[in-house]
Amino acid sequence: MSDQASAVHGTDRGFAKLDLELNDYPGPLKTSLFGIQHVLVMFTAMVGGPLIVARLLNLPDETRIAMLSGTMIGCGVATMISALGLGFIGPRLPIVMGVFYIFIGPIVAIAKEVSLAAAMTALIIGGLVQFAWSPLIGKLHRFFPPIVTGTTILLIGTGLMKIGINVASGFGTPAFAKPLTIGLAALMIVLILVITRFSKGFIRALSLFITMVIGYVVAAAFGLIDLGTVAKADWVTLPKPFPYGGLEWPGMIAVITVVVCFFATAVETTGHTLAVSRIVGVPQEGWRIRGAVSNDGIGSSLSALFGGMALTSYSQNIGVISLTGVGSRFVVAFGGAFLIVMALVPKVGAIIALMPNAVLGGVLLFMFGMVASVGIDIIGSNMKSRRDALIVASSLALGLGIQAAPPGAFEAIPQALRILVTDGIVMGILLAMFLNIVLPREAERAPAPAH
Repeated sequence: MSDQASAVHGTDRGFAKLDLELNDYPGPLKTSLFGIQHVLVMFTAMVGGPLIVARLLNLPDETRIAMLSGTMIGCGVATMISALGLGFIGPRLPIVMGVFYIFIGPIVAIAKEVSLAAAMTALIIGGLVQFAWSPLIGKLHRFFPPIVTGTTILLIGTGLMKIGINVASGFGTPAFAKPLTIGLAALMIVLILVITRFSKGFIRALSLFITMVIGYVVAAAFGLIDLGTVAKADWVTLPKPFPYGGLEWPGMIAVITVVVCFFATAVETTGHTLAVSRIVGVPQEGWRIRGAVSNDGIGSSLSALFGGMALTSYSQNIGVISLTGVGSRFVVAFGGAFLIVMALVPKVGAIIALMPNAVLGGVLLFMFGMVASVGIDIIGSNMKSRRDALIVASSLALGLGIQAAPPGAFEAIPQALRILVTDGIVMGILLAMFLNIVLPREAERAPAPAH
């Protein structure tokens, strides 16, 4: 990138070099293909949340479909707003919105104790609280200097590795740890390496899409894809508001628990927004954080209105943009529109949902590795003192330690707080912010006198 271009975008984006900048529009064909690619990497994570809730609550097929449809409607609309903006809502960045798994526990608990309608009411209330405090959260960017931002991104990348390997190995499915499953996941990583190393321009930018298509075809050749589910899916369906009944008060403890979860999303969304801002080369400004957090809230309330789950910005964006060089927000806006199409045309969603876990998991592992490498790049460029090393070391120790803790390690903590405390990424980020505030900055040493 030229010095002039760097000056225009205003920030150091590290090793990330973009072929498509934030406001570039590559034409309808490339926009659609890149947009679908962006969504494909994150689609299984989006639908995985509602499917887990449906299984835990033993929901009938009609209710399960309503939850999937509502979630995808929310993700699609919120992704478009995230990329294009709506007033002060949305950061106007290439960020795809998806389900935050921290909400699974509260939704299941509220649904069992009160009703599923009450769980959706709690999400709607929590989303509105998130929207209301977004101006305050927007001021947090001053507490995210590069060393904290780099630590945040490294925590996100390494923290999500467990999810990536679980998906890649087929954990919880009949294909778990089978040679074919491991082989497919490994093939995905090799294909990404080969395509990105030996191709240029359009092909390299579409490397993830090409990799997943090849993986899909290989999986089909081995009989891992059953197109019967596509034949059974409807052509068109229209989502209905309040599919489980009207608003129902879930109880104060339930509301507080959900609001705590939304605080966790606000912290992670702040880190994601600052990271994506850096990669696409725009200043890390408070209004973008406010826009992202308010979009989390409104998008979550909209999703819950149609029976879906609460949303957050997805960290996979960091990896996709870094690897493909596609940082156009118009590409991501098309991805949001494609999500809405999948919600309204179930046959399209059914085809995508057949993507084998090994195929997606191999890609996710690579993406999370790219996310971590962005964090390492920022830390390496900004670690100037023992103070900085203490911030990084303490935050990684806490964040990764929590995620590696054995089951039952946090049973002594009250349930409402346990949801927050057991999220290693959020706790690591909060510790990095806290230490950055309280640790005194070390004075720079004066140069030694000449002899």
